[in-house]
Amino acid sequence: MRRLLFVVVLAGCQSSKSAPPAPASETQPAPKLSPPGKVPDEMNERMRHCPVAIEGATSTVKDIEGGVRFIITPPADQLDEVRRRGRHLVDFAAGTTRKGHGDFDGKGGGRMKNCPVVTDNVTVIMRDVVDGVQLDVTTDAARVEQLRADTRTRVEKFPFVGATITLATATP
Repeated sequence: MRRLLFVVVLAGCQSSKSAPPAPASETQPAPKLSPPGKVPDEMNERMRHCPVAIEGATSTVKDIEGGVRFIITPPADQLDEVRRRGRHLVDFAAGTTRKGHGDFDGKGGGRMKNCPVVTDNVTVIMRDVVDGVQLDVTTDAARVEQLRADTRTRVEKFPFVGATITLATATP
């Protein structure tokens, strides 16, 4: 009796070795794309903190005393995200997000040069508004015209096609 049981177990082991492996589609989930339907690209990664670069957002930029003002209105489902990015820019301009990076190492803590919001040598103040955020970007009197010129240049060259930016013509 023992011999028969042993043979059955041995035969069972041999048959599992000869069974073909399950197809990959049955054993591994399909990769997910983020966002759905779009392949992630380098520009999205570099713009991940820019509050202006939110799909469907509309922004207006105008001159104010000491600098420029951005009014950014995202789609309703992106309101929290635009506010998170706005707070990040406030911290970034103040230098608090660069701590620990030391010299530029290419891994973060560098300069935001694609976002229309200039962050070097400025103060950024964010206010929540009904449908978005207001960012006031100011600098010292000697740099105001350069800040405005840099902002206009960045708006004109803004590489993110999913958002709209309008330059207001009125000055303070």
